[in-house]
Amino acid sequence: MIRALGLVYFIAITSWWTQVGMLVGKDGLSPASELHAILKDRLGAAGESPFLALPNAFWIFGTSDFALQFLCFIGAILSLFVIVGRFSGPALILLWIIYLSLVNTGGVFMSFQWDILLLEAGFLGIFLTSWKLHSTWSNPPRLSLVNRIALVFSWFLIAKLMFFSGWVKLAWAGDATPEWWPEHTAMTFHYMTQPIPTWTAWHAHHWSEGFHKFSIWPMYFIELILPFAIVFGRFGRLTAAIGFSLLMVVILATGNYTFFNWLTIALCLPLIHDRLWPKWFRELLKFTPEGLVPRPVWKQRAIKLSVAGPIFVLLGLLNLHVVLSDFHQAPNPVFKKNLTPGWFDVFRRQMNPFRLVSGYGLFRTMTTERPEIILEGSWDGTSWFEYDIAWKVDELSDRPKFVAPHQPRVAWQFWFAALEKRFDPRSRYAKWIESLIVKLLRGDSSVEGLIKHNPFPNNPPRLIRARLFNYNFTTPEERARTGDWWKRVAAGEYLGPVSLPNPKNES
Repeated sequence: MIRALGLVYFIAITSWWTQVGMLVGKDGLSPASELHAILKDRLGAAGESPFLALPNAFWIFGTSDFALQFLCFIGAILSLFVIVGRFSGPALILLWIIYLSLVNTGGVFMSFQWDILLLEAGFLGIFLTSWKLHSTWSNPPRLSLVNRIALVFSWFLIAKLMFFSGWVKLAWAGDATPEWWPEHTAMTFHYMTQPIPTWTAWHAHHWSEGFHKFSIWPMYFIELILPFAIVFGRFGRLTAAIGFSLLMVVILATGNYTFFNWLTIALCLPLIHDRLWPKWFRELLKFTPEGLVPRPVWKQRAIKLSVAGPIFVLLGLLNLHVVLSDFHQAPNPVFKKNLTPGWFDVFRRQMNPFRLVSGYGLFRTMTTERPEIILEGSWDGTSWFEYDIAWKVDELSDRPKFVAPHQPRVAWQFWFAALEKRFDPRSRYAKWIESLIVKLLRGDSSVEGLIKHNPFPNNPPRLIRARLFNYNFTTPEERARTGDWWKRVAAGEYLGPVSLPNPKNES
C-alpha cells in the first residue's frame, strides 16, 4: 500500500501544481495570500492563533507564487522517494504536512472528500511504513506492533468510507428529492449529470432503465454489507477488497473522479493477507514466512508504543465521534439523541483543521438535471460569443473525454456553481466567479490556461454575461444525424451583463 500511496500523492500534488498559480497564486482566482491576511486580521485581533485555525507551512514560507510552486515540487520529489522505497517514513511525514498545507490554502478548489481521504490515509501511512532507509520490493519486512495497529485503522478507514457512502443514500432519502434512491432511479441520471462525463458514460446512459435500477443493488451490497466482512478473517477481508475494487473499476470506466478511485483501491491492498496473493507473486517478492522472523525485544516495542500509542488513542476517539455524529445528524438518524458530550464536540472542532479523521458520504445526492453556466462576451451588447472552458461541458459536438486522475478543479467548480441556478454574492463560489469574469474583461493572460476557446483573442470584450442551459445527452439517433454528443435548452440567466467601471477597451 505504501508505494501505491506514494503514487497517489504524486498524482494529486502534480495535478494541483499545474493549476496552483491560476487558482490561489498572487494573480489567481482566489489568492491564498488574501485568505491568510483575513485570518491574521480576524483572529489576531481576538488573540487567537491563525495557525491553529488553518495549519499550513505557508505561515512560515509565505504565500508567494514561488513558495506555492516550490512546495509542490518538493512534494512531487518526496512522493517519488516513497514509490521507490527510499526514506519512506520521513518522506510520508513531510508529504502529509505538504498536502495539508495545500488543502488548507486551496479554499473551495481543495474542498473535495478525496483530498481529505488522502490526508487521513497518508497519516496512517506514517505508521504503516517501514522506517528503514531503504525498502526493497522483495522480502518485505515483518510488521511491527505499531504497524499492525495502524493496519487495523486502515481496515476501519476503508470500511468507514464504503459504509457511510451507502448509509447516506438511505439516511438522506426523502430529504429533498425522494426519487433518487428509494425509487431506484439514481443511475438513470448519474452518467449524464456527473461533473465531467466520459464518452463511455454516454453509452452507459442509454442502457435500459431496468439495468439502471438493478445496478443499484450490487452497489448497496458492496457499500453496506461488505464492510462488515472485514471482521470475518482474511477471507472476509479478501472478499471486501475484491468487491470494493470492482466498484472502483466500474466508476473509473465511466467517470472522471480524479485520483479517488486509485486511492480507494490502494486502501484495499492492506485487506489482502500476504498468503492470499498468487503463489507466483509471493515467490517474485520472496515473502518470508512470519514464523522465521525474530520478534523485536519488548524494550523496542515499548519505545515505539510510547510514541505511537497516544496518537492511536486520539485517532480512536476522533473516529468514535465521527461515527456517532454521522448516525445522529442525518435526516433519518439512527440515534435520535446526541450521544457526544459537549466537550467532545469542542475537541473535534479544534482538531478538524488537521484533517486527521473525517466522515465520508460519496454520492449522497443525485442531480436529475444538468445545468451548465455558459459565459458569453460582447463588445456592443447585441452580438454575444461563447467562451469554451477547458474540460467543462460546453460545445455540443465535443466528445466527452477521460481526464482522471488529473482534476481540472475550475471545471468541477463550475458544475457545483450551476446547481445554484443563479449567481449569489454570498455563495462560496461567488469570489472565484467574480475574479474570473474580471480577468476575462481585462484580457488577463493568467486565465488563458482555463480557456479552450477564447472568442476574443486580441481585444477583451466590454461586457460579459452568464447564461444557464440544461444539457442532456443526445439519443443514438440524434447523434447519428447531427454528430453531437449533447443537446441543450436555455434555462434562464445566471448572471446579467457586467462590465468594468472604466474598461480600457472602451472606444
